[in-house]
Amino acid sequence: MREAKKHFLDIFRIELDDLEEDINDLIERCHENYQHGVLTERVHMENVTLFQNELSGIRSFRKTVERTRYDGFDVLDDLIDFLVSTFRREARIKDIAPALLVCIDRKLNKVKKYVTQTPPVSGNCRKVQGIIRS
Repeated sequence: MREAKKHFLDIFRIELDDLEEDINDLIERCHENYQHGVLTERVHMENVTLFQNELSGIRSFRKTVERTRYDGFDVLDDLIDFLVSTFRREARIKDIAPALLVCIDRKLNKVKKYVTQTPPVSGNCRKVQGIIRS
């Protein structure tokens, strides 16, 4: 279980990086849409402000993850519960957009599912139709 907690934090950090990248892409897309007249200045500024708020939340959450020691928790669920409650408290205190918590919850569940799944036995992997051809 110790390895699962360590892997969880390692993979969750990567997922936070991925989420940050996605939001930066949205900011870039928002700028492009504004420049092409698709968005008004007001909508552009509101969107960018929201995205920057979410980036601030991710950076804050990343610091929490960096400070969290996995060996201080008996089981993975305790670690996840700690992170969820800490993130919610930080979001409330720092006025982080609630939409980010939905994204964070999805990332937490995704990583939990990944680190707790039973690895496939060699030779028993199914081929995905249409992608891998014999």
